[in-house]
Amino acid sequence: MSTELVPRIEALASGVLGPLVLGGAMHLVPPLGPQIGLVIGEDGRRVADDSLRTEIDVARVRRARRLAPLDVLPELSPAEWAMVAALNDLLQATNQKLSGALTRGRHKTLVLATLRLLDAIPTPRTTLDALARHATFARLPEVQRIDTIVRYWAGTQRFRGETPPGRVTAWPGLRRVDVDKTSVRLGEMPEGIEELAATPWHQALGALYALSPLTDLATADRPAPVFVWGRSTLAFISYGVGRTLARRVLAFSASDAARARVRAAVATLPAPAAELVTAFLVECGPDRDAASPR
Repeated sequence: MSTELVPRIEALASGVLGPLVLGGAMHLVPPLGPQIGLVIGEDGRRVADDSLRTEIDVARVRRARRLAPLDVLPELSPAEWAMVAALNDLLQATNQKLSGALTRGRHKTLVLATLRLLDAIPTPRTTLDALARHATFARLPEVQRIDTIVRYWAGTQRFRGETPPGRVTAWPGLRRVDVDKTSVRLGEMPEGIEELAATPWHQALGALYALSPLTDLATADRPAPVFVWGRSTLAFISYGVGRTLARRVLAFSASDAARARVRAAVATLPAPAAELVTAFLVECGPDRDAASPR
């Protein structure tokens, strides 16, 4: 890998991965695309900042221990690094500063490239892999953007995810300035960007959720993208240990609304898959096979 990419990858770790796992403000990096996204986790890449890596490791283990008695998790896999890159690029696609008057197509182009990246990321190969991904992405629905609407005597300006410059809010009494801040949830971020209205942005976000089946189940109450039983999540409940962890995540991490969505989504499945899910849901009695959260 080119040494020129190292600063961008370190910025991705501190600006996107760290806040995703630990909370706090994200600082996106320029779009990475499929070619970079698929290789940044190769060769056993680790978070370079020792302090940040330790904090992330502790938080991931704490999250995993809600479902299984683990004391350690493997380092982030290449797939997890690629998923973080995909999240960065999806968020960048909602950035109006990505394009100018003559380059508005960049938003859609970036979403389509992110879809290619997500399609190339393998589904979890082992139960531990799935648990590790959930430990990294469990807080995905908490990602939000703070938009600021400034109204004053001359009109209205909206700042998506950025602080208005001082000149816009200056002399609030004289210019009759009113500042309104709004939290925009992850699934709502494309709203207001005409170039994203007809793109598969939500399809890409849904694919990101599906690559972490435990996260997909735990957050099934999200308004968008709507939960569906996909290939990865169906595969996870097709064997004993996977079913046990899936039951636990529904019992301890999912809301009543999420559990209702999981049940309602059976209606869209073909017969064999519907039978698998129906049998799984029968097993999901209250607190059955559940371990106390740690």
